[in-house]
Amino acid sequence: MTVKADPGGFPQRRIAEVPSVSVSQMREIQRVAQEDFGVDILQITEAAGRSIAELTLSMLGGKGRGQRVTVLAGGGNKGGAGICAVRHLVNWGVDAHPVFGEIETEMSFATRRQIATLRAIGVVEHEQHMSEIDLEDELAGADLVIDALVGYGLAGPPFGLAAALTDLAVTSRRPILAVDMPTGVNAATGEVHSPAIRATTTLILDLPKEGILQPGCRQCVGELYLADLGIPRAIHERMGIRTGGLFAEGPIVRLRR
Repeated sequence: MTVKADPGGFPQRRIAEVPSVSVSQMREIQRVAQEDFGVDILQITEAAGRSIAELTLSMLGGKGRGQRVTVLAGGGNKGGAGICAVRHLVNWGVDAHPVFGEIETEMSFATRRQIATLRAIGVVEHEQHMSEIDLEDELAGADLVIDALVGYGLAGPPFGLAAALTDLAVTSRRPILAVDMPTGVNAATGEVHSPAIRATTTLILDLPKEGILQPGCRQCVGELYLADLGIPRAIHERMGIRTGGLFAEGPIVRLRR
């Protein structure tokens, strides 16, 4: 099937008019949200996961018809958001399932909670063991791959299983929706490491990180969308970041260059 990198139907904003943040500012936004405003990581993960699922469905044509989606999920909270998206997509009629990029016992609390839910509804087996050939077949059969492997905090190239999955995803030549930043692209500088995901579309979470705006990584990020995570505007304003009516027309906006 044809996957639309820019499915349309979402409000638009010029990227030059949208504030960007440094990696350290994003960490502080999340810290303040959790410690001062009571917005816990499960709430943030859930909001991100649903937004990923909504954009995915639009890219697949707007209706679940058994399309195959493979989510490459790392052990951090970005991976948890990708796993959360699986649940929504399955509910909407999409054949979606995750491939783990880290040993489950080493994953974050929020990510393990999302996995437990998928296991309870039968989407994830008790143990997940896939050979390289199995992974290649899985990716080759996907209509869309979601990159939820590595969060914005990684400064260098991906390593271990995340690097292997990144290589396989690139080799598969399937359309890829990257979450927040494509794995292998530095969120602070935009430097493209090896290996690095080359995304068809990237769904940025909360606000763009400075690196994604750099021209050197444009070939890796594709079309750009931005998702509201429900983080109170008061937090942004406290830090001098003015978002105005960024999400006044809906929780997902397309960013025009």
